[in-house]
Amino acid sequence: MSRPEAPADGVTGAKERPLRLAVQGVLAEGVGSGAGSFPLLLAALLEAGHTVEFFGNPNYIKLPSLARFPHFRYHELHVASVEAAYRAFERVPTQYPGAVLAQIAHVAYARAAAERIERANAATPYDVVLTTDLHALWPCRVPLLSWPQSPPQTELSALRDPVTERLVRASWGAPRYAAVRAFYAYKALLARATLPFTDAYLCSTRWARDEWVRFGADPANVRLLPYALDLAAFHAAPDRAPGAPTLLWLGRAAPRKRLDLFLEAFRLLRARHPALRARLVGNLRGDPFAASLLAAHAGTPGLSVEEPVPRDRVPALLAEVDVLVQPSQHENFGFSVAEALAAGRPVVAGPTNGTLEYAGPAGFEFAAYTPGAVADATARALAAVHERGPALSERAREAARQFDRATVARRFCTIARELAARPRA
Repeated sequence: MSRPEAPADGVTGAKERPLRLAVQGVLAEGVGSGAGSFPLLLAALLEAGHTVEFFGNPNYIKLPSLARFPHFRYHELHVASVEAAYRAFERVPTQYPGAVLAQIAHVAYARAAAERIERANAATPYDVVLTTDLHALWPCRVPLLSWPQSPPQTELSALRDPVTERLVRASWGAPRYAAVRAFYAYKALLARATLPFTDAYLCSTRWARDEWVRFGADPANVRLLPYALDLAAFHAAPDRAPGAPTLLWLGRAAPRKRLDLFLEAFRLLRARHPALRARLVGNLRGDPFAASLLAAHAGTPGLSVEEPVPRDRVPALLAEVDVLVQPSQHENFGFSVAEALAAGRPVVAGPTNGTLEYAGPAGFEFAAYTPGAVADATARALAAVHERGPALSERAREAARQFDRATVARRFCTIARELAARPRA
């Protein structure tokens, strides 16, 4: 593979040698999550002239948008025993064996990727190995940069919250609750055992950075970098048309997302403002936990539950609402919050939602995870929309410029070059 033209460093305009990156982990195109942002980042790196080689199984991870770049290569990984087990487990009626197999597969494919990267590196050295949406599970001779989805102990912390535990037990039952807690305990133990393999961690928020340091990561080896967004798609969204004030819930309803707080806060606000509406968009009816919470609010005036929308429809959806409310606990980043800012919409979130670090005056934080506190913060956001709508929208878009994919790619390159130049044990 020939070398591309050297890219400018983005600051002085000076030419630097293009980076050669090996990438492993989880990526997904067309989804609103960390996994969905990585193809945007890799595309920006390829556009800037860097080389990216991804090591993964094409049965599970497909990257059609990157195939057009001459300096992108997909190294196919296959673990015959795991793939045979998946075929056998398709006929098993319960989900638990498949969940266990998925964790075995993560470790097995990570090992296969590490071995292939070592062999490829011997022929043409890489500058850095990037592990996406996960932390590195195997050591490597190449400097390892991990960008995990969230700190490993935070999901377990959320499940231990007394209110969340009560809701989850009522919906899932004690056996499934115990199984999920055991799963996250295993994830935390695995992260602790493999912590030394990563040379530097990327975290999208200061909150996540602090949680990783609390978990045991060396503060000197934790770097801040937000996820990337395609801002052009959101900036093209139309301005909000006149209509009843509308709140939005966007995405799934995992227990730590606190759908219960959204619903109760809306009930309180609706009593004060009878014209208020709330739209819940996501796969909620098909989620037993969400369905159990929604059942208590069936028939609530102004509340509508809608099916998920395609990714290219999200900017238009955000243009139809006034405020996005995300009352999550232990939320590393919160993609719907970032997307709302990019569309010029203010956001409401709590003190353990890292995205508010970027929101500036377009972010409205509630101080406690109670319906009253969420309702009060949402009322402040709605009042701000009424009083200074266009100016507030501009401040939200200004805050979202930090997520521009080209900007994120340049900052990533600075971190990768620093890591590649560091002496390693």
